[in-house]
Amino acid sequence: MIDTEGLTKRFGSAVAVDGVTLHVDQGEVFGFLGPNGAGKTTTVRMLACLVSKSSGRATIGGRDISSASDQPKIRKMIGLLTENVGLYEELSAYDNLDFYGRYYKLGEQERKERIGYLLKMLELWEKKDAAAGTFEGDEAEAGD
Repeated sequence: MIDTEGLTKRFGSAVAVDGVTLHVDQGEVFGFLGPNGAGKTTTVRMLACLVSKSSGRATIGGRDISSASDQPKIRKMIGLLTENVGLYEELSAYDNLDFYGRYYKLGEQERKERIGYLLKMLELWEKKDAAAGTFEGDEAEAGD
């Protein structure tokens, strides 16, 4: 289901992920452990097609993470929530959702409807214009 060979990511001269090779079968539970800065999140982001690899290869369900035609299919297969969720702290909650909706090529009307639905469901509609960086970690725990 997940196969990598020599998967590597460099940011300039810094090596964030250095030659990861692994195989995870369908239905298998796999833990990714290591200290801060070990490259766990960067590896997962490469596998989720959120950042490009520098070298090596990786497939998810037989689909290549480097293939532009496979990437949308891989993203639909994966559910991912990291500790740092990838929000732009200076953008509002609404604008962050709008940004990602545009990234996934949602039409304007569908984006507006989904953004409204999500912000209201999470009881964040009143804070839709607040910068995401002002939210606390438990901000979305509605009713607490």
